[in-house]
Amino acid sequence: MNYIDFDESRKFDLILLGRIGIDFNPAYSDDVKEDFKPLKKVHYFEKFVGGSPANIAVGITHHGMKAGFIGKVSDDQFGDFVVDYFNEQGIDTSNISRCTNGEKLGLTFTEMKSPIESSILMYRNRVADLQLSVDDIKEEYIRQAKAILISGTALAESPSREAALKAVMLARRVGTKIIFDIDYRNYNWKNFDEILW
Repeated sequence: MNYIDFDESRKFDLILLGRIGIDFNPAYSDDVKEDFKPLKKVHYFEKFVGGSPANIAVGITHHGMKAGFIGKVSDDQFGDFVVDYFNEQGIDTSNISRCTNGEKLGLTFTEMKSPIESSILMYRNRVADLQLSVDDIKEEYIRQAKAILISGTALAESPSREAALKAVMLARRVGTKIIFDIDYRNYNWKNFDEILW
């Protein structure tokens, strides 16, 4: 029994919209072992693509599914890193565009306190992913997907908020299933009234 019926004729299993960032995790290899310690004592980090929608895109491609992405990245080497990595993973990047006003990718540093306890430190001022605009949302692209996943973080600020809402409206129009990933992080929102909006 299927709980949801998908249009199997569509090119993408899932198109994702929202947060792409860079994660820096304490390095751990044969040569460098940044064991469990406060972040202020870590000297060596490994760099990864991060952000809930980005991680989901990578994950589903590892399971043989076809993913596309709608997003904004910085116009610098970190933006290059993300797009190159997505291309290597087989994720369609045709609807990822570059910021034009100097916005940067969000950076996340992971603190590993113990085998079961961790925390993160995020830098998200003037962040690239929240610069996604309604002009970046294309009906024809959404029409090619069985489903679209909208990240809740995309709703935290304009113009990304309106872009996400446009994507939802277009998905409803063209019969693309909608998945909402709450991805709620209160520090992304300016105030409680906007959260309730």
